[in-house]
Amino acid sequence: MSRLIVVLTVLELLALLAVGWLLGPGLDHRILSGVWVWDTNVGGLAPDEARTHLRNTLPLTQPGIILIGPEGQRWAFSPADLGIGVDAEATIMAAFQPGHIDSGLAAVPERIEVMMSGMRLSPVLIWDPAQAQSALSRVAAELDRPAQDAAVRRQGATVELIAGDVGRQVDTESLLASLLPSLYGLRPVEKVVPINQLQPAISDEQANRAIAMADSILSEPLVLLVPTPGEGDPGPWTISPDVVASMLSISVDAKGVRVVLDEAALAQHLGPLATALYRQPVDAEFAFQMDPLQLQLVSPSVTGREVDVAASVTQINDVLLGGGHEVPLVVNTIPPEVGDTLTAEDLGIRELVAVGESYFTGSSTARDRNIRLGASQFDGVVVAPGEVFSFNEHLGDVTPEAGYDESYVIIGNETVLGVGGGICQVATTAFRAAYFGGYPIIERWPHAYRVGYYELGGFGPGFDATIYSPVVDFRFQNDTPYHILIQTEVDTAQARLRFLFYSTKDGRTVEQIGPEWGEAIPPGPPVYQYDASLPAGTLQQIGTAHNGLNAVLGRVVRDAQGTVLYRDEFVSRFVPWPARYAYGPGYTPPEGAEVISTPQP
Repeated sequence: MSRLIVVLTVLELLALLAVGWLLGPGLDHRILSGVWVWDTNVGGLAPDEARTHLRNTLPLTQPGIILIGPEGQRWAFSPADLGIGVDAEATIMAAFQPGHIDSGLAAVPERIEVMMSGMRLSPVLIWDPAQAQSALSRVAAELDRPAQDAAVRRQGATVELIAGDVGRQVDTESLLASLLPSLYGLRPVEKVVPINQLQPAISDEQANRAIAMADSILSEPLVLLVPTPGEGDPGPWTISPDVVASMLSISVDAKGVRVVLDEAALAQHLGPLATALYRQPVDAEFAFQMDPLQLQLVSPSVTGREVDVAASVTQINDVLLGGGHEVPLVVNTIPPEVGDTLTAEDLGIRELVAVGESYFTGSSTARDRNIRLGASQFDGVVVAPGEVFSFNEHLGDVTPEAGYDESYVIIGNETVLGVGGGICQVATTAFRAAYFGGYPIIERWPHAYRVGYYELGGFGPGFDATIYSPVVDFRFQNDTPYHILIQTEVDTAQARLRFLFYSTKDGRTVEQIGPEWGEAIPPGPPVYQYDASLPAGTLQQIGTAHNGLNAVLGRVVRDAQGTVLYRDEFVSRFVPWPARYAYGPGYTPPEGAEVISTPQP
């Protein structure tokens, strides 16, 4: 009996010791024995010890992820390379919880169960997709290849194919999706990299279609024609395939195929042709007969023409694309503003509305002839409503071939012999008719110095206009709804030139103001110029002295109701003009005289 008591006492003592150990402080701060994280035993370890041990034993950095490329390339990555990591805190917390949730005797059963049966836990893993994408982008960088579009290459008049090629691109999304189970299981795996094919946007078929179109265009020379050629018309023009090829524009893209001649280049090529074919319209010219009131045709109108370059470019491309090579240019007619069949009533030419006159008494025979010839160019000119009349435009060329003689003209600071001296008398007379008619003066220039001819008949200084084609012009605008017929008249007995404007009066009035002028500016001492061609000791006057003067001519133009239409001031600044002399060898200019050239030693 006593022996049994002793045994029971020992067992009780051992049980008490075991319970004491299970409830002792040693297990309170350590993971229970029998706890594993996958294949890593963390039992009996304090959390810090288990955390370090876990990091060292889990296969995060082992390169077990093998990727295989289409040409047998191989890349090895570890789970860590592809963004897999372990959440050590959460994993250790899960391993520590068994046997530590309850306290006291309540914790003993769970601790005994874990220690006797064991417990295997999965680690808490985390994944960084951006790191995975970054790692796989290196694979894609080696394998990706853009598609090569087909293209065409032109060499002279030959067009060749540059074949296209299929591209490829790594399907990283699909690859990652297939890798995730192995990554989260930290298991090694081999995967073939999935590849997507990239088709070219421009196929060989499209490029070959462009080549066929280009070959058709370049198969023959391009011939440009005048639609209805007249006598003396230029053309046809033949453009060789090499030249056509230099203008060829080939566009092959996802939208389609376009083969044409470049519009800008073709338009530039058509420029000289357009110039050669251009014909300016010519208005009919009439004489005005008072009794009966009618127009008499002096010269018929001429219809003009011009090449419509933009329309011609379109037509050339359309014909070429249709397989043709002979193309008529698009030529438009330009009707004259004043046709042959117009009547005085049609034009509003009913009465005399303005007169300009000037006198040329004392002019030389050459100057007289130039005035008559120049004035004849304006006889019968019709100025349409809104049109700006240009003196130079209607005057034409002033040359000996046109019948003009040499007479004195002002060039720079000299009066010299020149072809057409006296034409400014005609311009001055036209200016006066436009002035008194109340028409807007667009351009008027005074002479460099006072000219006596333009003050004959009671006209004061500044009532003149000079021209020097093509720089200096006289221009006015017909601002009425009626045409103006210009007639010129030369009265030989009075040495008078008149410009007569016929139209319809609209009730406007012209108030002349001035001209007013200031004090005369002395011309200064005469100027001497040496001329070796003169006889010895000769002095010859080549220019008379003129005082300088500032003059202002004004006018106020009012409509029929008295409303002011225009207020004008025509300012003339006549420079002082010294007398000029030429002297020959042996003559000595007076002391103190201005000498601009001397004999050469």
